[in-house]
Amino acid sequence: MKHLFELLFINIMVGIIIMFSGCGGLGNEGANAVGSNLVSSEVMDDINASTVLGMVKAGGIDANATNTFAYKAVKIIYKTTNIKGERINASGLLVIPTPTDEYRAYLTSLGKSFSLSAVCDNHGTIFLDSEAPTNVEKSKHYYPDALLLSGYAGFVSILPDYVGFGDSKDEVHPYIMKQSAQASLDMIRASIRYMTDNHALFNGQLYLTGYSEGGYVTMALAEDIEKNHSSEFQVMGVAPMAGPYDVEGLATFDLNMNTPMVYPAFLAEIASSYSKAYGDINISDLVVKPDVFNNVNLFGGDYDTVPIHVALGLADVANGDYGFNTHYANELFKDSFINDYQGNPNNSARVRFAQNSVYNWTPKSRMNLIGCIDDEIIPFALSAQKAYSTFSANGASKITISPIPSSYIPAATSTAPFVHQRCGGVAYGLATKWFSDIRNGVIK
Repeated sequence: MKHLFELLFINIMVGIIIMFSGCGGLGNEGANAVGSNLVSSEVMDDINASTVLGMVKAGGIDANATNTFAYKAVKIIYKTTNIKGERINASGLLVIPTPTDEYRAYLTSLGKSFSLSAVCDNHGTIFLDSEAPTNVEKSKHYYPDALLLSGYAGFVSILPDYVGFGDSKDEVHPYIMKQSAQASLDMIRASIRYMTDNHALFNGQLYLTGYSEGGYVTMALAEDIEKNHSSEFQVMGVAPMAGPYDVEGLATFDLNMNTPMVYPAFLAEIASSYSKAYGDINISDLVVKPDVFNNVNLFGGDYDTVPIHVALGLADVANGDYGFNTHYANELFKDSFINDYQGNPNNSARVRFAQNSVYNWTPKSRMNLIGCIDDEIIPFALSAQKAYSTFSANGASKITISPIPSSYIPAATSTAPFVHQRCGGVAYGLATKWFSDIRNGVIK
């Protein structure tokens, strides 16, 4: 099965709500520091505007588009840290839009000059290394998010592969852990260095977004920047989408032996990642089949969702069972672990999940929490709504919430059965429109 989080661009939503504009705000609002961790760069694609226009029309972003930007994709190698705190090389994709002469003339007629705002876009859950942004760019010569954000809407796209993918494939991916935000933070630093060295007209405006796992990473990144790097980065807008912000609460919801697991591979990777990151969590105490976790590198970038389910005994493909909504939590996790987790607030995994939850702080930046009301994998009440309510109670004053009803998303198909999957394109459309409104001064 193709991974769940490749965007489904929806013409009726995206085409209507995004106003084509690449002009940044006035001055260097972000005042972001230039990083010193850039290792190397490689131009992967340099596509002219007419070709991008054809891709935008054919890709369902806007069939009626008349103008787009050129698209320059650069692979960035940069220094970051792994879960052990060691300095490593990681990779990511930087896409820089270039305006046409006609568009420059149009801006001049309005008395405006062209400049570039940047969006750090954190991708959703992937299991295959081939689906990391740099590898998708290499194989397809475009990345879906960047085609929307850069080719169509005129933002620079900063797209980390994450630790555990791309050039850091051999590292453990810190799945749904605050540590995962470090790679995005360092990718932003290296991207600003590249743009500075190559005279890109970056105006300092920085925005943050991402869907599902990327929504979690976005929230963790925003919290880290505000608490620890506010002198280095000033974020214009944050749009976390459908992320598991309350890790402890979502685990309590998922570790329910009376309801089938919707998507076991997600839960299995969390167990694997946390057991490798924390000495007080032993995979043998958590799961029914620890030998599989110990002897097979299920989350090393070579196994997709269904093969992971098969390896864990949670799918029978020959009989049409792919592991979705067909197996219970105690077929993956030991009864002893489930019972202790549910009844013991000092359970080691529960404590670590609470430490990595990202919904209970007080954002100062503008934030728009986006998600689908009927999301069955990341329930809206446990994600966007809980974060919004907590932030509001904590005194945050620039927080909005954008619930998406199912009537706004495409109908289910055999390859896209989940609301969580089908919500992505609409959510990205809303986030991009919101960023455009901030950039253009509509939202002040």
